[in-house]
Amino acid sequence: MHVVTPVLMLLAGVGLAAWNLWQRRGRTPAARAWARGLQGDWTRRSVLVVRPLIALVLVLGAVVAWREDGALVVAVGAAIGVCLLLLGAFLVLPIPVPGFLEPGWCRESRARGRAHAG
Repeated sequence: MHVVTPVLMLLAGVGLAAWNLWQRRGRTPAARAWARGLQGDWTRRSVLVVRPLIALVLVLGAVVAWREDGALVVAVGAAIGVCLLLLGAFLVLPIPVPGFLEPGWCRESRARGRAHAG
């Protein structure tokens, strides 16, 4: 087995998760830019659901690639399957992003925007 593939998957997953966490925490104006972007709901879905699921699939896939046998692979494979089902559902279906996934600063910002608009 090649070691390169799991290492690349792990690095990509951790890198994507770190970038996404930076955006989610929103400590700088650049990190919060996604919340006021022109893409609207798609950007929210991407930051709050899609990219975290992709990062999780990559990290779990690296675990499976390193451990080629055993019950751990079956359990992690099942978790990957659930993540991929959720990912597919959020990419294809018009499922709203659950409110509990939004960071507090984003909920407050959206509430202020609605108060000013209406």
